[in-house]
Amino acid sequence: MERIGNDGSYAVPLGFGMAVSMWTVAYVCRLPAVMAPPWLVLSALLAAVVWWGMSAGRWTGDGLGAGARTGFVAAILNMLILGSLLTSSSAGAVTPSALLWVPGSVLAIAGLAAISSEIGARRPIAGAGRNWTGLFAKVAMLATFLLVVAGGLVTSNEAGLAVVDWPNTFGYNMFLYPLSRMTGGIFYEHAHRLFGALVGLTTIGLAIRLWRRDERGWVQRLATIAVGLVVIQGVLGGLRVTGGFTLSTSEADMAPSIALAVTHGVLGQVFLGFVVALVVVTATAWIEAPAAEPRASAGGDRTLQVSLIATLVVQLVLGAFQRHMAQGLIVHISLAAVVVMIAVVAGARAWGLYHGVWPVQHLGQLLMAGVAVQVTLGIAALAVTQGRAVVGAPSTLEVTIATAHQATGALMLALSVALMLWTRRLFEPV
Repeated sequence: MERIGNDGSYAVPLGFGMAVSMWTVAYVCRLPAVMAPPWLVLSALLAAVVWWGMSAGRWTGDGLGAGARTGFVAAILNMLILGSLLTSSSAGAVTPSALLWVPGSVLAIAGLAAISSEIGARRPIAGAGRNWTGLFAKVAMLATFLLVVAGGLVTSNEAGLAVVDWPNTFGYNMFLYPLSRMTGGIFYEHAHRLFGALVGLTTIGLAIRLWRRDERGWVQRLATIAVGLVVIQGVLGGLRVTGGFTLSTSEADMAPSIALAVTHGVLGQVFLGFVVALVVVTATAWIEAPAAEPRASAGGDRTLQVSLIATLVVQLVLGAFQRHMAQGLIVHISLAAVVVMIAVVAGARAWGLYHGVWPVQHLGQLLMAGVAVQVTLGIAALAVTQGRAVVGAPSTLEVTIATAHQATGALMLALSVALMLWTRRLFEPV
């Protein structure tokens, strides 16, 4: 089992958490529909540093050291984005000011986090320690969900081929592409690639921690599968643009693949399910739960929940075909009725038959709420897309509804995986 406690290994999970929060703030503020003023962006970024710094102090009881280490990890991860400020948009040369602000940003983030941690440490949260691996898994889950949303925005904005090459970006190293050129569709596609790199690093970091610290072989194997999936997912995303391995920047040398686009979209949501599984099995409640209790309804619920997951995956495939190829709408809608029926039954049984059992009851409630939201979004998506008067760039309303519909589908799959695992952990058929 995973060893839980304050053992000095908190800096990496907390640092990744701070980085993911800062990346999310920057991404949302830079969305073309938002374009927040620089002062607001900076304020939000500093707020994220302060929050994580204070949390580091409160959770660990440590002061300056906890915050400094956490901030340093986050600052290093931020170099994946800040590298876009290293080069000139005209000639690609390194800007002289980078020699100052690169180390300066590391010192500033680490320093602010250290001060915040010192303040937080004055009001520590009582307890023997925290499950840092569980926190790391939750950070990975959040990062993966944000990546799914970012990918949905790429598709909804029809920006999947806005960047013509891969793994470079218009000939630049992906991490050095000038920020000033990230506009329109290029922003959506390039930001999605950067988020993918962050998710890849987070997944590998979590896997290394599990390989070293978790004694359960099957959990280590699950982490290995997650690493394999995230690598495959990244390669599929690139090959979707180029059609093959090439460093060319000419569109004439590219062979974009719709089939790979569909596969990439579906695999991203399946990968989220794997990360959710890691969140569940690394949770303190899972580790400390007693042996499974015999329950007459457990066998039927296991079958029902597996059926729900399988049906949801098929539905996600059909949804991807509809989004990328505008095909299969009738089948997608027809299967939606089956998904709704199975999800409602599974959710109602978890809510009613396991009343008072956390988290089975709550997952059942959330699943039923997700069904209601997803059906509403599906109807709205059908209304706004089928009613388009002209062919052209999708409206902000269309993009918002379509992306929300896709993201909610991913959440339903995640909830179904969590419900299945917890039902198996806590109950066994009689």
